[in-house]
Amino acid sequence: KPVLRAIFLSTEFQDASYYYTRYAWPVEYVVRALREVGYLGFSVNDALTPLVNMGQTLYEPPDVAGWDLGTWWFSTAGMLSRMNFAAQLASNQKFNLRDASRPYKTSPDTLITNFALQRLTMKMPDTAVYNALVDYVKAGGTWTGSDTQLTNKAGGVVHLLAGSPDYQFL
Repeated sequence: KPVLRAIFLSTEFQDASYYYTRYAWPVEYVVRALREVGYLGFSVNDALTPLVNMGQTLYEPPDVAGWDLGTWWFSTAGMLSRMNFAAQLASNQKFNLRDASRPYKTSPDTLITNFALQRLTMKMPDTAVYNALVDYVKAGGTWTGSDTQLTNKAGGVVHLLAGSPDYQFL
């Protein structure tokens, strides 16, 4: 207990400059996405194939040293698999995301900032990405915050963010 207490209370452990500096292993990415986006109707077996496609077979490390850290998780196929997983997950949860986003339907900015970015653990996207998200939410007509718009756009914003490069960091 004293060792863990010393680690968790150290300035290095709590230093915000270390946040979002390490690439997530595929299993970290999948578990975090399931926890933050939602998992209803999604089984553990549904996550195993995407994990293999991302380059990590659960409980089967390449050797006794385990998996390597670093950028080698990021191949074209691995990133495509992460984006496909984010799409599948957001699509599966679109009605739950619609229901959860209702208090934030007043504007596209509120939907993005107060709903999606608060739901997902990630750094704030840069201005160009944020503006593209706002344009995405506004596309298709005047924003009214109707259930139809929330069904389409809340899940879409979560999908775009969870599949983005910024979500790949811990």
